[in-house]
Amino acid sequence: MKRLPALLLALALAGCSSREPRPNLTLLEWQCIAWHDSGAYDRAFAHAARPAMRTLDHYLRSDTPRNYAIVFDIDETLLSNWAYLRASHFALETETFAKFITREHAVALRPTREIFEKAHAYRIPIFLVTGRFESMREATRRDLEEAGYWGWSGLFMKPDNYREASVVPFKSGVRKMLTGQGYDIILNVGDQRSDLEGGYARRRVKLPNPFYYIP
Repeated sequence: MKRLPALLLALALAGCSSREPRPNLTLLEWQCIAWHDSGAYDRAFAHAARPAMRTLDHYLRSDTPRNYAIVFDIDETLLSNWAYLRASHFALETETFAKFITREHAVALRPTREIFEKAHAYRIPIFLVTGRFESMREATRRDLEEAGYWGWSGLFMKPDNYREASVVPFKSGVRKMLTGQGYDIILNVGDQRSDLEGGYARRRVKLPNPFYYIP
């Protein structure tokens, strides 16, 4: 984003004083890079994803009616954008990100791809609900297919004219709609709290992402 959203700016300014903020932003960036490149990110991601797989296994053993569904976020949930994040110093900007996904091959995050593949093998509908804009649909579809994600039942993307300060109304609204259509969302997986807030899922699983924040 080129400008900090008003809500985010207000939160950032809340409680500000004349004292210099700590820690230093460059040092935080270096710390994030070291954490990722050491393998600690992969280990933390795999650990965080295990409850999602256990949840799926639990419902696969259940004898209740099979109207189950699963909702996944995409970025830093199913797909890694590390190359973009590293090059942009963790600054998300719509235009540069749109260019990135049209020219780069997507990288699947293995723990969540395994959950996706197992759910698909058991014919559980999978819905992808992303903060990417609708204008990125074709590039996103290609991203997913190149990374091995096939057979999802729906891809919901933010309207290009979306102006809400948070993605929560959009993402929870999609889950509400799916619930109204008769789906029982047993699992909602994402890397941001805003992917999970707003209800309409039995289990929410938060994956690690210290690299950026989406309200």
